Amino acid sequence: MDNLDFIQDVDLHRTLTDSIEFIYTIYEQSKNKGQKELYVEETYRVMILYVVSAIEAVFLYIYKARGEKIHYLDYKYIQTLPKEFKYKDKTSSPIVVAVQEKVDRQEYQIGIHDLVNFFKDKKIIKETTATEILELNDTRNTLHFSKPRIKKCDLTQVESALKMLVYVIDRTPKALQNK
Repeated sequence: MDNLDFIQDVDLHRTLTDSIEFIYTIYEQSKNKGQKELYVEETYRVMILYVVSAIEAVFLYIYKARGEKIHYLDYKYIQTLPKEFKYKDKTSSPIVVAVQEKVDRQEYQIGIHDLVNFFKDKKIIKETTATEILELNDTRNTLHFSKPRIKKCDLTQVESALKMLVYVIDRTPKALQNK
């Protein structure tokens, strides 16, 4: 896929290309008449899963290529103060003293939510784009069997998701250049 030529990682390029082809294949299959409504909706949900996963992979690629880091605060050497120390309305909670340390998140700890917010804060993506991607991710999360499927998934959402994927892919080379 020519639009993905900015991805130098051969395996990632192949995975994304194959995944996009898979999305197209199941999209075409979902058009078959006589399919149960549930089957069609679940197929749409899988397409959104793949789209959001592709966006996440592209964002992670940008993140790594730019050499930036997402941090979190870690607390070490935590010491609980004696019970006599109280804090306002939290009198039953202990007060602690700790060393606060800024730690780089490991790649396996970084998800779509982290990447979207990081790029939004860095002004690499717009607030509206961030909101749309996180809404797609919310739809993707309904794929978990233990979560209720309150949100319906339809062709309009799939088309919106695919447009977002194209939007992200088209703008990635610029994000890679503007370090």
